[in-house]
Amino acid sequence: MIEVEIFASEPPCSGGRLLLKLIESVKEDYDGKVEFVVYYGENDKTREYGIETTPAFVVDKDIRIIGVCPSKGTLKNALFEAGVS
Repeated sequence: MIEVEIFASEPPCSGGRLLLKLIESVKEDYDGKVEFVVYYGENDKTREYGIETTPAFVVDKDIRIIGVCPSKGTLKNALFEAGVS
């Protein structure tokens, strides 16, 4: 199972809210393949990755998308490139 980490500001900005909604809409498609973990605000994980801009989408410890909410297709492509089908 691949871990996907979602980073949003606290409270989430418009891009963060859109990304969280997008994740909810695709969660079922990746049941058993992907574990989605959401982090809000500055924390140890944002410092570990050096994330200063949200939203951010990290797949298996690799920052894939940062600063914008991707389209559903872009998000699915990022997962596909990480080996999730």
